[in-house]
Formats: sequence, structure tokens, C-alpha cells
Amino acid sequence: MILIIVLSFLSVLSIAYVRFLSGGGKHVIVEVDGCHVLELSLDRNVTTTVTGPLGKTVIKVENGTVRITDSACPHGYCIRMGTIRLRGEVIVCAPNRVIVSIRGGGENDSFDGVTQ
Repeated sequence: MILIIVLSFLSVLSIAYVRFLSGGGKHVIVEVDGCHVLELSLDRNVTTTVTGPLGKTVIKVENGTVRITDSACPHGYCIRMGTIRLRGEVIVCAPNRVIVSIRGGGENDSFDGVTQ
């Protein structure tokens, strides 16, 4: 019983750390087909379009969040992923090869050797 209580406490603590202490990001990085094509600030509301192998993907930054509002992909899973706002969160449109990620602007924002 004590083990269950301790594990539950650690789970709640880790969720609190990820959601509240890690904070939001500062920059949106957009990659198309593995190439860095765009960097946007989360401080400004902007709508932009990038072109992938299948066509155009529309990215909207609004009120400190970012989302894909339209894409040429066949199923639209990336559109249904909703908004992201925290450092490290990612939206991927695999068919159109578009990756939208949030970085905080610090030196610890790069991916490690496994995720690269």
C-alpha cells in the first residue's frame, strides 16, 4: 500500500513539473522534409504557409499557442492534434513532412542523440 502511495505521489509530482515548472516556449521551429525553414516568435500572432511534398500547410500562432489549421495531407491528423504551447511539444504532419516544434531559446533545447 505504501508503494502505491509513493508511486502515485511521484506521478503527480512529475505531471506538475512538466505542466507548470517547465514553462512555455519562446520560439516555433518549422521544418519541412528535415530542413529548418522557419522560426516564429510565440509573442506575435501570425498565420503562415509552408509547402511540403504534398502541398501547402497553414500554421497559425495565436495567444502563445501554435497549431496547424490546414494541410494537404489526406487524413488531417495534424490538424486534429490541436494547439501546443509548452517547450518540447511537437505537431507532425508525416505525409507532408512538416514538423512544428516549440523551443525555449535556451541552450538545453536541442534534441539528444537518440531523438535526432
